[in-house]
Amino acid sequence: MNKKQIFKLGLSVLAAGLLAACATKSHVKPDGTTDEPVFPKPYSLTFNNDRGTFPTYDELDQMRPGLTKDDIYKILGRPHYDEGLYGVREWDYLFHFYTPGVGVDPDNTSGVEGITTCQYKVIYDKDKFARSFYWNPVFPKDAACPPPAPKAEPQVIIREIVTTPKRIRQ
Repeated sequence: MNKKQIFKLGLSVLAAGLLAACATKSHVKPDGTTDEPVFPKPYSLTFNNDRGTFPTYDELDQMRPGLTKDDIYKILGRPHYDEGLYGVREWDYLFHFYTPGVGVDPDNTSGVEGITTCQYKVIYDKDKFARSFYWNPVFPKDAACPPPAPKAEPQVIIREIVTTPKRIRQ
């Protein structure tokens, strides 16, 4: 192959890769919204060993419009999927939540029961501020994402008050 053929082949591969990447992304408007969020295949993660993470409810409570990519990186970590190189306006995560009573997800290689799995998408506006947040249930298919936080068991504290009788002088 000569240099010209190698260049054309490289350009073709690059164009195909860019088109494939565009096909899996949402159409994001300048204000950071989309009418139809597109989620990647759930277990096609690039990071975290194809497993996702277990966020805390406190971390999820911190998510709000106006956060920067750095803010979200500090709260949730890096996105779990390969988001592209230039002009990235959406980050995707795969989250797991402990939920007793849920069976085993046949697509999750861990084989652990009692876990609800959800995808989470953050979409940024043209100025790179977070504006929209979307959930997609993975397992079970009809799961509430995120599932309700477990209620803390009320704690009953019993204190025994011991008094010693006072001596009366005679």
